[in-house]
Amino acid sequence: MVFNIARASLKAGLLSLALAASGCTDFIHSNRPATHTWLLQPYVPTAVRPAGEPARVHLSVNAVPGLDSERILTFSSDSELNHFAAARWPDNLPEMTVSLVARTLQSSGRFEVVNVRGGEAAADCDLHLLIEKFYAVIGPSGRTSAVRVAMNGRYACRGGRPVNFDLHSNVAVGDMRMAAIVAAFQRAVDDVLAQLLQALDSRPQGTKSG
Repeated sequence: MVFNIARASLKAGLLSLALAASGCTDFIHSNRPATHTWLLQPYVPTAVRPAGEPARVHLSVNAVPGLDSERILTFSSDSELNHFAAARWPDNLPEMTVSLVARTLQSSGRFEVVNVRGGEAAADCDLHLLIEKFYAVIGPSGRTSAVRVAMNGRYACRGGRPVNFDLHSNVAVGDMRMAAIVAAFQRAVDDVLAQLLQALDSRPQGTKSG
C-alpha cells in the first residue's frame, strides 16, 4: 500500500514537472507571429512657398466608428471590418493622423499648428478632419486588392467663410507582403495630404489675430 501511494505521488510530480516545462517552452518559443509596428511618414511638398507670416491653425481629427484603432484594418466585399494579425500602427488612427497632418502643414511653410488648450496663441483658423476610410480592401478571393483613404474636412478662418472639402485616394495593391500593403497606405496618405494642401491653398486665410 505504501509503495503504491509513493508511486502515484511520483507520477503526479513528474506530470506537473512536464507541464511546467512545456509552459516555459511555449512562453519562450511561441508559434504566434510577433506583432510588427508600421510607421507612416508625413507628406513633404516638393516646393515650399512661404506667404509671409504662417497662419496659426487649430487642428482636430476624428474617425467614424470602427476606424479609431491602432490596428491596420481591412474591409471585405461583404462589408466585414477586420484587421491584419500581428500588424499595427504606432498609435490610434486619429492621433496618428493629427501628427501626419500637422507635420505636413508646417513643412509647407504656410501654417503653424497650435494647441489652443495648451495656452498657445489664439488660432487664426480651425481645421477639422473626419476620417471616413482608412483600410485595405479584401476581395472575394481573400487577397488584398487596394488601399483606400478618405476624409472630409471643414476649414474656417477668422473673417472668412467656412469651406468644406473631400479628400480621397484608392491605391491598387499587387503584392500580398505586409511591407507592400503599408507602402500602398503611404502612397494613399501622400495623395490625400497633397489634396489637403491644394484645398487649403485655394481658400482665403481670413484675418490674423492680434
